[in-house]
Amino acid sequence: MKSSFSTTNHYTHLSINKRQIKLDSTIKPFDCGDDDLNDFLLSKAAVYRNALLATTFVIENETETLAYFSILNDSLKLNVELFNSKSAFKRFIKQFVSHAKSHIKNFPALKIGRLAINKKYQGNGLGKLIIDMIIADVINLNDQQACKLITIDAYQKSLLFYEKVGFKYINNNDENEDTRQMYLDISQIKNDNQF
Repeated sequence: MKSSFSTTNHYTHLSINKRQIKLDSTIKPFDCGDDDLNDFLLSKAAVYRNALLATTFVIENETETLAYFSILNDSLKLNVELFNSKSAFKRFIKQFVSHAKSHIKNFPALKIGRLAINKKYQGNGLGKLIIDMIIADVINLNDQQACKLITIDAYQKSLLFYEKVGFKYINNNDENEDTRQMYLDISQIKNDNQF
């Protein structure tokens, strides 16, 4: 799947494409400054796709890979143990369903497994563009199957970015961990007519 897109940020003047990675895909040069994220794109993304574990898309121009992201199905499973109290748990659930039913503890989601931007393009709005593309895809997906949330286990160094684009923390139990669980409620975006 290859598609061109236009945007009103720093990339308006560039011809960039979104392309899905498959087993026979060639990856154009890429370095985001993180060896783990680089290695995933260059040696594991196609394997994960073939094993049906994650689907990876690259954003590229004629000569290089500007960014990539991997997505997969997820379910946000909530239980009382994740929260400081039963009332905190109920308040959290109530924001997802107005009639908080005790049997609803799993919420359908799409997980961003990885998102990385080439060092040369970091800080210029490409990450926000990718999040917007993912949100638009999830909203379209909802015409065929339910997907309430976008989830991510965000690296500490990326938390501010995800906060700025609207993601929230599930709780504070993981604030001293290497990654933090975050979510974006698609129904809020759909209701606010942001897309």
